[in-house]
Amino acid sequence: MNAGIPPLVQDSGVPFDVLIQALTEQLDKAQAAMALKARVGKLPLTFAVKEVSFDLRAFVQVIDDDLYVRPAGPGDSEASTIKLALTTITKPMIEENAIDFKPEDPKLSLREALGDDKDSEDLQRRLERIGVRNVQQLSELRKTAGADVIARLARLPVNRLQQALMTASAPRVTQVESAAPHLDEPSRVHLTSPLLRAGMLPRVRAAGSMVPVIEAQNGGLVLAPLASQMGCEAEIDFGDGDVGRVTLSQGAIGTLNAKGGA
Repeated sequence: MNAGIPPLVQDSGVPFDVLIQALTEQLDKAQAAMALKARVGKLPLTFAVKEVSFDLRAFVQVIDDDLYVRPAGPGDSEASTIKLALTTITKPMIEENAIDFKPEDPKLSLREALGDDKDSEDLQRRLERIGVRNVQQLSELRKTAGADVIARLARLPVNRLQQALMTASAPRVTQVESAAPHLDEPSRVHLTSPLLRAGMLPRVRAAGSMVPVIEAQNGGLVLAPLASQMGCEAEIDFGDGDVGRVTLSQGAIGTLNAKGGA
């Protein structure tokens, strides 16, 4: 191996995605230089790179579920041959096929839903490989595919995934607006859960009677419980067999009993 190559690269190589990014970055620089030459020189005709292809002799290995490529040296006869062909893609094509990087709901991140266990980072990485990057996506996939399918695709233990699904979908109290003592008005309790959908009004009970729902929107719910219901455990029937329970107090984190498990 070349003595100028860093020891880490000589031992393990570079992640495959980093290799592709480095190649495309060099092509971006070449394209920018050609554009500059055309503008400054006012050339009526110039040239551009349409496609790039080459064969790379390298050793391929998997480290912590990541694919690494280590370039072969002059005497490495057992190296594999990787054929790469790069072509052009326009900005609309990139935007159409790229990942939608919407920010996570600050009330509950995917990491929080997975818990603080030592394996939570690995679980999150496995879910991200199948396109699950936030709690909302995890909840929607649970409804459409089921825990068994998700666990098989993400290569996760079913029980561990069910625990994350239940935590992600459980109701949470995000805000309590206390009623003014001199006014005959109930308090306001704000709840969130990915199971809440616009146009769907869940049934809420606490202390043996119904709790009025004054606002329901996608992912959020506002209740107007009586003073006797504050601090009590509320039962929320989301429909389709999903029933959540949460104490009507600030910051409370509830539980979820799902139909047929997760």
